[in-house]
Amino acid sequence: MIKKLKITVVLILWCLGQSALAQYSTAKANHELLNLIRKEKFDLILPGAMRDNGVDMWIHVIRRGDTDAFAIDFGITMGYIVFSDRGGERIERTVFGFGCCAEIADESVYDDFLEEEALTKFVADRNPKKIAVNMSSLLTHADGLSHTNYLKLKKLLGDGYSKRLVSSENVITDFRVRRIQPEIRTFANLCELQRRIMETALGNINPGTTTINDVYWWSEDQLLKQGIQASYFGGRTPGVLHSEVSKPSEYRSFDYAFQPGDFVSWDWEVVHLNMGTDYKRNVYILREGETEIPASLKHAWQRGLEARKVIRKEIIVGRTAGETQKAVVKALEKAGFVYTPFEDTPRDREIVEALKDNPKSGISLDFHCVGNTGNSEVAVGAAFAPFRPYRSHFKIQPNHLFSFEYIVHTWVPEWGKRIAINFEDNHIVTHNGVEWLYPPNEKIILVKP
Repeated sequence: MIKKLKITVVLILWCLGQSALAQYSTAKANHELLNLIRKEKFDLILPGAMRDNGVDMWIHVIRRGDTDAFAIDFGITMGYIVFSDRGGERIERTVFGFGCCAEIADESVYDDFLEEEALTKFVADRNPKKIAVNMSSLLTHADGLSHTNYLKLKKLLGDGYSKRLVSSENVITDFRVRRIQPEIRTFANLCELQRRIMETALGNINPGTTTINDVYWWSEDQLLKQGIQASYFGGRTPGVLHSEVSKPSEYRSFDYAFQPGDFVSWDWEVVHLNMGTDYKRNVYILREGETEIPASLKHAWQRGLEARKVIRKEIIVGRTAGETQKAVVKALEKAGFVYTPFEDTPRDREIVEALKDNPKSGISLDFHCVGNTGNSEVAVGAAFAPFRPYRSHFKIQPNHLFSFEYIVHTWVPEWGKRIAINFEDNHIVTHNGVEWLYPPNEKIILVKP
């Protein structure tokens, strides 16, 4: 009996040890994956990103305690990260003023760690003609250099080299959007995980009982179980686009319980391992006696799927975002859609409502970049939409991760209004064209009463 007890205790301790090791292994694997991405990006992407923009030195400054958008990319939380092009296949990487307790990346990612004061001689020895730094009026992620650090950097460089400073916005853009396979795999896996959670959550709605908060917080809990920090974006909860029984004042509450006849859209973002998603799923809750969605809603949905086929053919590598937008609009109008430029202003609703009961479907575009963040306002890269003109000059490069997002609004006679359905999935543009990274949104999820 005692012998059996000892064996049992040993097995329990072994299992606990295995569990602990498994958890450690996941953390270590994530760390190693991020360092692999850093090294590969520095080896394979960085030379082209600098040389294509005529930059022979790139200095990215991160102030201690000031969270920087590129801290995870570089694996550094403070200091002067300096990339020097001295010819050859490889770009030199040196960190100055790193300090203690700031390490994320392995030391093997960089060539050397030096004191802040050594930066002056280091730059003079290399005599760069153009020095890109993280300041930009165009891109949020390229504008992390504070005024205080700018003045300090100028003092370290001296008047001569300070006159050679330019924005790193183009270097940063090319460095980010030119993807390597580990990034693509990580992003695709994250998208697929999100898809399964979203579709399961929406499909398990119990009409009259399940609330908006129930769906959202259950889904966030699933992320935590996968070792992914919850996003806690209260505004990213499912939203009711139309209800047959409830008023807007009712279904805009997070405590609203979904009802039969509700048509719901959910826009969610998941961020993990320096990658971020942003896409939607839809659900319709059947009313008593219904076996499928109403005919007019079905037609509206089908028009959205038809638009995707048209748009997909026009997104190709080599075009600028602006050129792509023109090509997409021309193809959509040829296919019978009415282009309604969405400018993200109150006037947009007037544009949509002006069509009233016109049988033609209107369409608005918002093809923004995703990848390291799902937030379209701060992500870098090509994007085409009337309210993103500052991204229109960027070219669509190979392996461009983007949000395939557009809004199709169609008249629904049964509801006496136009219903605007936002279609959005995250995909990649290769030399083959647009490729799906996971099964895209093909149908409205049905929930029985």
